[in-house]
Amino acid sequence: MKLTKLSIIIPVYNEAATVRLILDKINAVQLIHDIKKELIIVDDGSKDDSKQIVRAFMEAHPTLDIQYHEHTKNQGKGASIQTGISLATGEYLIIQDADLEYDPEEYNILLAPILEDVADIVYGSRFLDRQRKRNSYFWHYMANKFLTFLSNIFSNLKLTDMETCYKLFNTKIIQSIKLTEKRFGFEPEITAKISRIKDIRIHEVAISYYSRPYDEGKKIGWKDGVRAIYCILKYGLFKLN
Repeated sequence: MKLTKLSIIIPVYNEAATVRLILDKINAVQLIHDIKKELIIVDDGSKDDSKQIVRAFMEAHPTLDIQYHEHTKNQGKGASIQTGISLATGEYLIIQDADLEYDPEEYNILLAPILEDVADIVYGSRFLDRQRKRNSYFWHYMANKFLTFLSNIFSNLKLTDMETCYKLFNTKIIQSIKLTEKRFGFEPEITAKISRIKDIRIHEVAISYYSRPYDEGKKIGWKDGVRAIYCILKYGLFKLN
């Protein structure tokens, strides 16, 4: 298919330290084949200066294609992604965290399988062979590997990184899927539901990853891991909606 616009969904919650940096990085990226960028920024009830920083960025770049939405109270990353999905107008969309763990310069790596017409959905894997990595927590790494393995059992996929932020979706496909998880359960929920689509082509590519420590704002914790297991069973084993 011809791809003219990529929607970039950016959930923001208390990311004052990094949100301007990531927006500048996204703005600087030149997408292949002159694909246009649509930035969809969803502030999830931030209590710090994130909102003011985002508004200042928008004022400084009045010609950029930006949609901005605020949740009046914090609902969770999954809820922000759902809001962004509903607003997307590009043929494809990608999720971009507002920290600096994932590099927007690698959008073109994820777009390549789409443009080559070998995929409908692309996951960016942190566990395939890429040179640029920042050391992450051992138990966080092991939890990701376990959750991906468990997810694969019920989805019959052969992913290496189900929990990755970098997921590139055909917008019409993902807008047609009912999503309910408000927090980090989005990852196993969407993976289970797309795996049920007949003849869907899911591709993985290697990406870089720069893990940040908890004292710099990392938010996912052990409770989210427990919830992920619940979601894998709910949407994968029992195939609930």
